[in-house]
Amino acid sequence: MLEENIDEGPVTKTNIGRLTNGIFVFTLLLLFKNVRLPSFADAMAETKIDSFGLMQIPDILSFVNAFLIIALIWIITFHIFHQLKKVDRRYISIHFGLLILIIFIPITSHLYQIFEGNSIIAFFFHTNILFISIFLMGEWYHITHTPPIISAVENTRICGCFSRKILYVPVTAVIGILLSLNDITLTRNLYYGTMIIFFLDWFLTTRYSCCVWRRKR
Repeated sequence: MLEENIDEGPVTKTNIGRLTNGIFVFTLLLLFKNVRLPSFADAMAETKIDSFGLMQIPDILSFVNAFLIIALIWIITFHIFHQLKKVDRRYISIHFGLLILIIFIPITSHLYQIFEGNSIIAFFFHTNILFISIFLMGEWYHITHTPPIISAVENTRICGCFSRKILYVPVTAVIGILLSLNDITLTRNLYYGTMIIFFLDWFLTTRYSCCVWRRKR
């Protein structure tokens, strides 16, 4: 254990994992902070009691959308992270760039909600997601092409499946950018479809792998 830490340097995989979890927690706190809770007393004069709850729906949907995007990125990030045996300088540099961009998710999401229909804000929202996915692909490419830092020899088919899953996010972001440049609204909803496809792909891939393993036994 001591030799492994010396080889890894002062910045260890454990420290990077703790920092990453801390950044995701901070990002979620920013997301919670952006949820607006109007006072019922303030709305009584202008809003009927049966329609008061409807005022919350846009903010709730905005929160759910951003939360699910962060959850998807968290899953991808830590899938890549768990393939590591140790970190190197290049991985750390890419990872810090990724963490900076993750913090901007609740910020761009909040601006998207406030200025709904503004194509420039939607463009920045999708562009941030696109850059996040580029950094994730950079991490995956780096560790799969650097044998000293990868924890084990990955199965070729499994590597291919995960490489395909990573592509879902940037493809969605590019589509969102193109649609927002054409002044099409509600482009953020594209990520609901991406998350469904991602988890269906993950489920079917895992199930197929288990079936193959059982047959070999």
